[in-house]
Amino acid sequence: MTKKRLLSVFALIFLYAAGIPAQNTQQLLADFTGKINGYQTIEMAFTLTLDNPVKGIGHNYEGTFLCNGNKYRLLTDELDVYSDGRNKWMCHKETNEVIIQYVSDDETAADITDHPLKFLTLFQKDFTYQRHTTRTENGKTLADIVFTPKNKKAAYTSIILTLEEATANPYAIKYLAKSGNYTLRITRITPNVEAFDGYFAFPKHRYPDVEIIDLR
Repeated sequence: MTKKRLLSVFALIFLYAAGIPAQNTQQLLADFTGKINGYQTIEMAFTLTLDNPVKGIGHNYEGTFLCNGNKYRLLTDELDVYSDGRNKWMCHKETNEVIIQYVSDDETAADITDHPLKFLTLFQKDFTYQRHTTRTENGKTLADIVFTPKNKKAAYTSIILTLEEATANPYAIKYLAKSGNYTLRITRITPNVEAFDGYFAFPKHRYPDVEIIDLR
């Protein structure tokens, strides 16, 4: 499994799926959506855990992303991505190479590296969800919402979004798939951070001797 595919499990689920959910679950998602969409910029820190007991695979990754409109910066242990809205630079640290591509106006976010915020809304039409259940962890009341794909051939058999019930802030997301389970834990959310345009252009001086592969 590629590092890019490992990163692609990072997502937050917004908006409404088909079906008629319980009103309290619908309201919780609406509160979450309204809060996130109300931010001019947003920065999140996260940890990502891959667990495949069958193949004996277990990995932990850490990262952050910063978004401002169609511009974003995604930094992880394995891959850094910068996009100024027109160009995208993907820096693979293990191979010490940077791939440059144009960003099309109608680009869909099939992967978090395409655009983190667009990827957040990827599931709004393709999944149904159930009434949420609650539990307590670390002194917080958490709401677990299970999303099921309409397409039985989808990559994930189900996705569990966990929100803090009192604030509607994202707490964790778990992806269940045949290739393994992935758990994303949000460790920090900072809304409306100062973000200059220069934050989203590739800083070549930070990556000395990197190989440039320009696909534009």
